[in-house]
Amino acid sequence: MPRASGQFRIWLALALVPLLSGCLGAVALPLLAGGTLMATDEHRVRAATQVAPPAIAPAATAGAKAEDAILSAKPMPTQLTELPPPSNASATVSDDGWQPFFTYAQARRSPKDAKTIESALLKQPPTIDSPVRLKCAAPVAAVVIDLDEGSQTFDPGGLVPAPARVAEGLAQLRQEGIVVLWITRLPAGRAAEVAQALRASGLDPQGQDQLLLLRNARDRKQLLREDASKDVCVVAIAGDQRGDFDELFDYLRNPGGAVGLYPIMGHGWFLVPSLARPAGSAG
Repeated sequence: MPRASGQFRIWLALALVPLLSGCLGAVALPLLAGGTLMATDEHRVRAATQVAPPAIAPAATAGAKAEDAILSAKPMPTQLTELPPPSNASATVSDDGWQPFFTYAQARRSPKDAKTIESALLKQPPTIDSPVRLKCAAPVAAVVIDLDEGSQTFDPGGLVPAPARVAEGLAQLRQEGIVVLWITRLPAGRAAEVAQALRASGLDPQGQDQLLLLRNARDRKQLLREDASKDVCVVAIAGDQRGDFDELFDYLRNPGGAVGLYPIMGHGWFLVPSLARPAGSAG
């Protein structure tokens, strides 16, 4: 009976193709797998803002069988406004501090028992003297990279070409199945701009990473990080200030005096140079 039910759903989907034929050029049909409609086959983070897929050209499905049109339709990458820098290009931004970040994340890429792997996030509310890390609730490793420069909000137009070693390190993480998440305090309505900037810079040339953007006026980056940890194991965070790791630092009178948090620096938290100019900056 379950098999018959699955076949019925497939035939129902095929029967709807003529009705949707005029819409195929405007939408990307989801994949049909095991009788279930799915957007993609990659691991999705519910806290991430999803960029609406662009239209599929009519020629992409012209002449194809109805079943192939449904099964092969996938979101297509947005068009680049500029090409990513070549792999041998000189680094526009110093990549000092990035290699330890990549090395640490790769060493934790396949947690066999997620509950025994310590997250880069702290159990809330955190304590300065004896912080406790969250235990991972998901078996998929992920990294979070903060795009904001200090207290200045990320400007998608100010993202500079990716240093070659940074772009290569990110590519290696993805190849090993590590989810890459980009976070900024920009609102979710600007997701397309952020995604386009990451593609054009060479940081995410295939447009496969996910974005953590503010979903409403009450949202905070701390909540985004915590919500993301429900779907992935955030093993490492990269940012240009300590507040990118936990908002606790934003409330400390002397962040440098939080000696109890020192052991996490370099072991989950990594200070790296900013990859972008802040909004409103010159140049």
